[in-house]
Amino acid sequence: MEPFVNAFFVIDQNCDEVVTIPELEKYVQDNNMDESMVTQWRNLFDKNNTGRITLQEFCDTLGLKVHEVRIRRESLRRQQAPQVGLRSDVHVITANMPLDQQIPVADEVYRIANEQGLTETEKAQRIKSYLEKNYGRIWDVVTTDASSWSSLSHISNTLFYFELNNRTYLIWKTPE
Repeated sequence: MEPFVNAFFVIDQNCDEVVTIPELEKYVQDNNMDESMVTQWRNLFDKNNTGRITLQEFCDTLGLKVHEVRIRRESLRRQQAPQVGLRSDVHVITANMPLDQQIPVADEVYRIANEQGLTETEKAQRIKSYLEKNYGRIWDVVTTDASSWSSLSHISNTLFYFELNNRTYLIWKTPE
């Protein structure tokens, strides 16, 4: 069922829960698929020959619950949506730091990480200095290129753990 559902989501680009035959034909053509797919879908999902396949008809034919398919679609959409404002090469592992703070922090980490001639210790120290200059004392920075585990205490809304260029950065503000 999953390939059918995923195809429906891709074809229904305007999210109106309706796939028209022209949309289906365009999908088949754009993806170099067998044109018989259009006929097969019409026979399966457009039994009244309306030229439209609704999500309800689609789910009824496949024995799926519409509300569960909608939840799945929303979940996939959230997973695939770019994180607004963060660099595309920043992959957040976990964070409770506000996005408007993550953006400049990630940008500065990127700048420092790409400085030539610095050791990893010096890079971590520069990141810490930046954080303390811009967000007050006391910040901790851990950077690694391998697996790591941690248990820490931090001030609320200051944790930012992310990956950038095959390195992970764990940043948090410590209570004084």
